[in-house]
Amino acid sequence: MDNGRLASPWNERLSPMTLHLNIASTEALAFEPARRVLRLWPAVGGAQAQLSVTIRRTSERKDAPPYQVSAAMLIGKNSSRDRRLLTHLTAAHLTNPSHVATELTLTGFVSHEQLRVAESLREGAEHIWVTLQISATCVDGDPAQLVGGTGELGFDLPSGEWAQELEGVDVGSYVEILVPLTSDNEHATAVRRLRKARELIRDNHLEEALGETRKAVEAIRAADGTPATVRQARSKSPRDRDQRERWAFLVEDIFSLLSGAAHDDPGTTEHFVWTREDVLALVTATAGLLNRL
Repeated sequence: MDNGRLASPWNERLSPMTLHLNIASTEALAFEPARRVLRLWPAVGGAQAQLSVTIRRTSERKDAPPYQVSAAMLIGKNSSRDRRLLTHLTAAHLTNPSHVATELTLTGFVSHEQLRVAESLREGAEHIWVTLQISATCVDGDPAQLVGGTGELGFDLPSGEWAQELEGVDVGSYVEILVPLTSDNEHATAVRRLRKARELIRDNHLEEALGETRKAVEAIRAADGTPATVRQARSKSPRDRDQRERWAFLVEDIFSLLSGAAHDDPGTTEHFVWTREDVLALVTATAGLLNRL
């Protein structure tokens, strides 16, 4: 995804759909996605999700009642299948829309695990399809009675906007491994390399993510002296190697595997193919090795 889209992701959104929600024969509401739809704020164990839509009445009415609006937020790869419930959203207050569209914010909670599953469903696609199952109710009529309606509003959410919000709540793609921050410049650089790899995975740049991961392993090799340890232990039978030597061989094997993404050697690495699962396994393994330091 290019930097322009990341800098102003909502400008790239496809033309939004409009939901016309019929409440009564003379009363209807119109909903559309707002200019910036999604915001995520850090919360305990997850994130507070704020979704913004615009709402307006389709006709003028002097005695119009206020509405309570809520929605179920579903996500998927497209509008027709694989839609999964992410969260339930409610407006904090009643809203009394006019003939001119005004913005309404719906709020809910999403756990870290739900966000990781949502990211895995996206699988590097450039958009996420969002469906809002909107419900609007009010007390109206004479005699007064509860009336309302339900309907679906669907739209594409660019992955640039999604990724920016995930970064704001610091959610890992699938697995959280806590790597302590350090004042050691070499180790801090390795941590930044892994963060960059995570961002690249989100944008489906898999080989580039492997390149950043390989640089992180280089720092691990230097800090732990694994090349020298492997050279000294190579003459031993694998069963005779001590624990430190076995860890060193693991580091060197991961480095060798990652080097296959960096070089196209005729007859060997030029035919290597990397799946998303391969990349996630190597990034996760590297995070664990870095955590040992």
